[in-house]
Amino acid sequence: MRRSLLFLIQLAIIVGAAIWLVDHPGDIRIDWLGWRVETHFALFLIVVAVLVWALSLLWRTIAATLGAPSAFLRRRSDRRREDGFRALILGMAAVAAGDAEEARRQAREADRLLRDPDLTRLLSAQAATLAGDSAAAARYFAALRDNKDTAFLGLIGLLRQAVARGDDAHALELAEEAYSLRPDASYVAALRLDHLARAGRWFDAQQALYDAARRGIVGEEAGRHKRAALLVERARDAGGGNPNEALDLAAKARESAPDHVPAIALEAHFLAETDRPKRALRLIEDHWASTPHPELAAAYRALLSDDTRIATFKKVHALAERALSHPESRMMVAEAALDAELWGEARVQLDALADEDLTPRACRLRARLEEAEHGDDAAARRWLERAGQVNPGPAWTCGQCGAVAERWSAVCGHCGAFDTVGWTRPPRVTVLTAIENAATDAPILEGQARELPESEAPASAT
Repeated sequence: MRRSLLFLIQLAIIVGAAIWLVDHPGDIRIDWLGWRVETHFALFLIVVAVLVWALSLLWRTIAATLGAPSAFLRRRSDRRREDGFRALILGMAAVAAGDAEEARRQAREADRLLRDPDLTRLLSAQAATLAGDSAAAARYFAALRDNKDTAFLGLIGLLRQAVARGDDAHALELAEEAYSLRPDASYVAALRLDHLARAGRWFDAQQALYDAARRGIVGEEAGRHKRAALLVERARDAGGGNPNEALDLAAKARESAPDHVPAIALEAHFLAETDRPKRALRLIEDHWASTPHPELAAAYRALLSDDTRIATFKKVHALAERALSHPESRMMVAEAALDAELWGEARVQLDALADEDLTPRACRLRARLEEAEHGDDAAARRWLERAGQVNPGPAWTCGQCGAVAERWSAVCGHCGAFDTVGWTRPPRVTVLTAIENAATDAPILEGQARELPESEAPASAT
């Protein structure tokens, strides 16, 4: 619409000028170098317009002729750049598809066409990584690291390589450098936190956790649990020289995660260390209903070590009544009853266990009961054999690698993962050293059940 209106305006101007010239024809005379030209003014304007058009056409022709080589080179450069970017895109697609050979071919093609290493190094590094050429990939990532525009990408590549080969010290160094460039990068923040914890730098890891939580990288619930784990480890480190500081750290850990069993047990331990055993007993009693656990049971009985066996049994039974139907409560009472030689009470508690709660620990308690009450070695042996057949009970198990530890720690001793150890049933098989040593003169109950990963179990294990 706008073009049509503009054309009509131009046409009106031309028509108006033509009419005006017809109404006012006029004459023009030119004397130049002995020549005289006389003509109508309108004709003169037409001749001048034609000459201007011809000169303009001639100038464009000369300019196009002189500029043809540079124009050709410019078009050729544009085509090379377009082809280079196409190769770059195809190479990235090949990396995503896992085609190492195609990725390397497209990387070489992009490098040849673009001749811009800053653009093609990342693709070359990814292609080399995909092909398993870690040395070449490291060179490309190092080159990216040296350029301030691509330094973060280079650091991420080197960081992934360090993690893959298990070089924790170098990985932490790279994570710190990457964090200084991009503190809001979730991968870097999480990896930095994990490696600070793996290095045992609990306070630094706690500071990293605060920063990650503030940036929204770590959720509130996960952050509270990780904070508790770090505080427990700090309390353990402080316990040898400063029990009051250790007690304060353990209390903060429990407040951060009220169901964190190691924090509760550790706080109870340091309460006893600082001459507050009644508070320690009350702490465990307050948490038993919501968190029955053998570690808390062991801590409670340790606090009663000066009591008689009957007195200990009564207090343990009173504690168990807070969650009497829980299998941990029943096994705690049964163990205290066995120590007090209350065979009937021990049998009542063990008989009340459901089949799914029958763990190797429960079977060993039954074996102990049969031998202690009736001297029935055969029955005790059957229960020990059954301990090797039932599903393993809950244990401190790493949720990442499945390794089982005797006690909880913030970092898995097998794979080094942070805050992955929890109280769950591990995928385990059981080998009974008591049965293996049955031919010896040692009493049956001196043998202990030993749990091994499936990969380590002998072929004869069930």
